[in-house]
Amino acid sequence: MQAAQILETSKNQSINWIELARKGVSKQLMQEVQERMQLSQKELANLLHLTPRTIQRMKDDNLLPPAASGQLLELARLYRRAVEVLGNETIANQWFRTPVTALGSVQPVSLLDTPVGIQWVMTVLGRIEHGVYS
Repeated sequence: MQAAQILETSKNQSINWIELARKGVSKQLMQEVQERMQLSQKELANLLHLTPRTIQRMKDDNLLPPAASGQLLELARLYRRAVEVLGNETIANQWFRTPVTALGSVQPVSLLDTPVGIQWVMTVLGRIEHGVYS
């Protein structure tokens, strides 16, 4: 599965994503998510529970381990959802860096290092989509 397919697909393909996470995702996908979300290498490493040095040493044909792959796929899914709800990548990237009252007045990006944080941010995006005060 190509990076563009993961970031642009609107249908949830959970079974395919589970298989992909188990096999490991490519460095290319990791870099594309990093670029689109405008994350520094240090931020990305923190979100994936890796060290920046591990990311730097990755060769182009290396795959992320399953846990980091699963986390990256969830970040990609969340980012795609944010773009859908908020309208475009520029607004989504600004929103991730702005304190959100519904998230305890913290920046959404600061919560994305755990599955629970990702789900909380996803829930708030759903509330925004449906016009519920967030």
